[in-house]
Amino acid sequence: MKGSCLCGDVRFHLKGEVHSTSACHCSLCRKWTGHHWASFNVAQDDLIIDHGEASIAWYEEKDRPIERGFCLLCGSSLFWRRMDSDRVAVSLGLLDSTTGLGLDEHIYTAYKGDYYDIADDVPQYLEDSQ
Repeated sequence: MKGSCLCGDVRFHLKGEVHSTSACHCSLCRKWTGHHWASFNVAQDDLIIDHGEASIAWYEEKDRPIERGFCLLCGSSLFWRRMDSDRVAVSLGLLDSTTGLGLDEHIYTAYKGDYYDIADDVPQYLEDSQ
């Protein structure tokens, strides 16, 4: 699978398996993306940045060992990772072609915005599913 940011400067491909697609409804993801954030997990070594690595900036959260990657040129929300993990979450909306993927879960639904409903049959978790 291949993906890119809005302006096309950051381009990547995956060499491994996609795991656990989810929609995060926490307030931080909503502020970061403007709505809930749909993503999938991969091993960090399986995410290959083909172009634009210099355009990726990382915002480090103050109270947790978490970073959120975004494109410096267009602002696209790209990646989320725990600094103590070998996995990275990638925005589903960045993928350039049809994926055949579906959501596995909605997480942090206790914090979802009051301006929308979750109207599918995908499992919902008030916090994380782990």
